[in-house]
Order: sequence, then structure tokens, then C-alpha cells
Amino acid sequence: MATVNDKIKKILAMIDGATTEGEARAASLALQRLLVANDMTLDEISLSDDAPEINETGEDVGKRVAIWVKALAYVIASNYRCESYFHVRHERDFWTNRQKITSKQIVFVGEAEDSVVAAGCFRATRHAIERCFTSYVDRRFRETGERIGKQSGSKNSYCLGFVEGLKQAYGEQVAADESFALAVVVPESVTRFINEQHDIKTEPKQRYIVSQDTSIHDAGAEDGYGYGKGDRIADVA
Repeated sequence: MATVNDKIKKILAMIDGATTEGEARAASLALQRLLVANDMTLDEISLSDDAPEINETGEDVGKRVAIWVKALAYVIASNYRCESYFHVRHERDFWTNRQKITSKQIVFVGEAEDSVVAAGCFRATRHAIERCFTSYVDRRFRETGERIGKQSGSKNSYCLGFVEGLKQAYGEQVAADESFALAVVVPESVTRFINEQHDIKTEPKQRYIVSQDTSIHDAGAEDGYGYGKGDRIADVA
């Protein structure tokens, strides 16, 4: 068991310190495989001598948060044993005495190291989506001469499609393996913590624009599906 614990600690450290989506994807896949192969969940691992605590890990997302970023957070959280919520930080302006927004975060809540894993995967996947969109824009320009990068709603269309494709890939993995499905269930303790510690209010419906060109959304969905099929990534265990 000590060997398994050491591997898990190593993988978690890799996810937390990942600088590219490839590193985080490889580490997260290895982690999922290791847990399923040993019929374990993170709360069963002796990462410390104490019972697993409920931890929160925040990821800064800037002051203007696109609809697809929130959608991605939900998909990642629900597939990595976490809940997530949107947190806005304020501070009072010295001169006007008015509250102003200083930052916005997606906060992942999970047992033990689960929130770190989810936040790392969210960060890496978000960056991957940005890069994939840029690559798609360049590829489309080379093929058609059309510049869509700054067209209204084109990025939302592609990125929302990507998240939908990712969600589909995750869903197929869970449906195909009962043990995997059990491994990603959000613990009741996490849901209870959210309900008891946070007064999470339903956000007002966010308005957003998408492109009328459905091929942009479809391209994103295809890329997201492919990413999702490989994302729990190269075996490093």
C-alpha cells in the first residue's frame, strides 16, 4: 500500500505543478487508472494520518468570465469528485468608498486532494481550449481564407462545443466502466459542506452570443471529444 500511496502523492504533485495541458492530462489519467485498478478513492489513501478534510482550491478566471469557462468548471468538478462555485472578490475603493470587483474565481470543493486535482485539470483544460481555438482559427484561414477569430460569437461557439464534446467523452468512459463510475461520484460530505458552509445563490442567467455558423461549434465538439478520450492521460504510474 505504501507503494500505491507514494505513486498517488507523486501524481498529485505533478498535477498541481503542471505547466502544460499534456502534463496535467497525463497525470490525471494515471491517477484515475491507479485508483480504479486498486479499487480505491482518494479518501482511502493515507496521504496523511487524519481523516480526509474538505478543502477548497480556487482558480482565478479574470474579471470577465466567458460562459464556456463556467460550463467547463462544472464538467471538471462533476468528473473529479468535486463541487464548484463562482466567487467574486471585492474591496472598497479608498476615494469613492464603493465596492469594486478585484477578481473572480472558480472554487473547487472536495475531499483531501480532490480539489487540487480538479483545479489543476480545469486550469490545464482551459488553456488547452484556448490553444485549440487559436489553432482552429489558423487552420480555417489557411483552408478557406476566412478570418473568424474576431467574429461575434465564434469563440463561444467553438469553446462551448469543446466542453460538450469533453462531457460526452467523460460520460462514455463512465458508462463503460462501473468501477470508474463509482470512482468519480461526488462524496456526500462535499455536498453537505457546500450546503452548510456556503450560501450559494443561483446566478442570474448570463447572456452570450454564439455564431450562426454551426460548423464552428461542431469543430469544437470534435476537438473536445478527442481531448476527453485521451485526457485522463498518458500512464505515468
